[in-house]
Amino acid sequence: MVRKNIILPICLGLFYLVSVQSTEGQTPTKKALFVIDMQENLLNPSSSMHIDTSGIQTFFKHVNDAIITCKNRGDEVIYIVNEWTNPFENLFTGNVCKKGGHGVGLDHRLLKVNDHIYAKSHPSSLSNKDLLKLIRNSYINEITVVGLMAEGCVKATAKDLKSKKFNVIEVEDALGSQSEVKKNKAIRFLHDNNIKTIQTNEIWPGNR
Repeated sequence: MVRKNIILPICLGLFYLVSVQSTEGQTPTKKALFVIDMQENLLNPSSSMHIDTSGIQTFFKHVNDAIITCKNRGDEVIYIVNEWTNPFENLFTGNVCKKGGHGVGLDHRLLKVNDHIYAKSHPSSLSNKDLLKLIRNSYINEITVVGLMAEGCVKATAKDLKSKKFNVIEVEDALGSQSEVKKNKAIRFLHDNNIKTIQTNEIWPGNR
């Protein structure tokens, strides 16, 4: 009888120690929203390189709704822009993303909730090492992505994030593209690479 009275407290004590050790060192899930290349020239049908603007008002609504929802639930909202310095690249694209050039800044229709803007000169957003350092040092492990272009920088960023073991979620109706065909092809690529896609109304305010 004495042995049974001793065994029970010992078992409970061991269970407590294992539970404490299993949670030590763990970090809570933190999230960020990448708003990619929402620049004036790339959204202007008169520029030499731009997305399909046939549904531009709805597109902006979806992007801005995603920004509001993610900010309200406590996610880090990060804006990313192209700033190209290669003279040949700028020549063949009509200076559409030339660093310091006209129309290279964020479009005035885009909701801006902070000044967290990171520049890149390559397709993947993570080519900016300061941005990569930020999300790692902030223990961010899930990235939601909106912006453009679906077949270009969005696709490259998603691929790079996944290779670096981040959870990636792409918001389909908040992705811009040069054409519906190219967008659908990019989304198929995401699905084929096990990258999750959702619609804007699936970004629940309390989904943390």
